[in-house]
Amino acid sequence: MKFDVMLTGVGGEGVLTTQVMIARAANIEGHYVRGVQLHGLAQRGGVIPTFVRFGSEKEVSSPGIMQANADLILAFEALEAVRATYYARKEKTTFVINDYSLVPIYASLFNIPYLTMSEIIKRIKPFAKRIHVFKASHLGREKLGNAIFGNTILVGVVTGIGLLPLKEDSLREAIRVTAPREMENNVKAFELGLQLGREKRSTR
Repeated sequence: MKFDVMLTGVGGEGVLTTQVMIARAANIEGHYVRGVQLHGLAQRGGVIPTFVRFGSEKEVSSPGIMQANADLILAFEALEAVRATYYARKEKTTFVINDYSLVPIYASLFNIPYLTMSEIIKRIKPFAKRIHVFKASHLGREKLGNAIFGNTILVGVVTGIGLLPLKEDSLREAIRVTAPREMENNVKAFELGLQLGREKRSTR
């Protein structure tokens, strides 16, 4: 089994930490894991797409995902889901999107319209097998005091729905190792996401 995940967001959102969480969980289960970060010179506010690929060593020969080959795209900032369509195709790719937009300063200064969620979904549909949208950042802020926990909530969501083929306990262990300073809140965030994902799965 080979599985390809793309994670995308902007600098300062913890995208790279989330990538490491998923990669560690896959490694715990004995998968061969490859990944790459395409952040270049991006810092806080810059775009950060990353990949996690896992499976057998033969299946996962390179760290990058080819065009139209992602199984799952996690977008921690809504508009980044549109930019990620290069890696998606209708028959294969599920999008899970955080209903959160970081409007660029230039757009605010010059009153440039920013895409609404309905417009974003419309642009993604031709490339998506399924699309799920969750207010993960809002939930992180409301329940745990910080929107950044929305990332771990989304990891829980895709696990609960059954979109990420990794065990819950492997992810819990990976979370504890990857984010020891915020371990308690990240585990809580994962459990919140699991609950949301299970509820979503039961209504499909």
